[in-house]
Amino acid sequence: MHKTKRTFVLILIAMLIISLGCATMHVNVATVTVGELINESRTIALENAQQVRATVKMGAGDLKIDGGANELLEADFTYNVVDWKPEINYTVADETGRLVVRQPNSEQIAAYSAARYKWKLLFNEDVPLDMRIEYAGGSGELDLGNLNITRLDIQLGAGDLMLDLSGNQSLRNLEFDMVTGKTTLDLNGDWAENVYVNFQGGVGQTTMRLPQAIGVRVITNQALGRINARGLSKQGNAYVNDAYGVSAVTLEINIQAGVGEINLEIVE
Repeated sequence: MHKTKRTFVLILIAMLIISLGCATMHVNVATVTVGELINESRTIALENAQQVRATVKMGAGDLKIDGGANELLEADFTYNVVDWKPEINYTVADETGRLVVRQPNSEQIAAYSAARYKWKLLFNEDVPLDMRIEYAGGSGELDLGNLNITRLDIQLGAGDLMLDLSGNQSLRNLEFDMVTGKTTLDLNGDWAENVYVNFQGGVGQTTMRLPQAIGVRVITNQALGRINARGLSKQGNAYVNDAYGVSAVTLEINIQAGVGEINLEIVE
């Protein structure tokens, strides 16, 4: 009975968020002015920072994050609403950089057909990063396998998101919170140390690609929906691969999901 009530609450919350998003779009469409397409590029120097805490806040649109920057950040922005001109703030204190890339008036942007909003953010692959991404929705492609990310926190409202961490060896903690949408998390790789993942999903479909040679343990607490596990065996309320308990390193995943489908796939 408790689980049933919790499921209904999750469904109602998801429906409320979606309906509020639609209401916001309806109210604010008339308040924005769509103009000519603007393309801007910005480069942020690392300065003397030895580590950086980076925050990316985007309302809705196309978001791409990758490595390959010579400086701390090389950014390309495409937009056609002047009020949504992206803002960048970077400060350094005690050799720690604090970077914020944000979209102003994020409460206004929604699925507005005439608006164009696209970010491409390239980060330095050597500097240690503590990264937080707040993404209301759209189409996202986060290729973070080559970045030196130690901690990653992602808040996703709605949309399709591809998070590729394959090849990453620096990550220790991943927090992923999704309201609704379709996501793919590629966690395959030769992890150097234990990695802890906490995933909270509302409504939608999530696919996790998992390593074969590294021990994997997935603990699930799903109110309603389906879990498909390929290449893993059931062990109590958890799913484990053959390398679990054998390899020196473990990928520990805790899943708390509401309504939807979870696909667990061992990459061979």
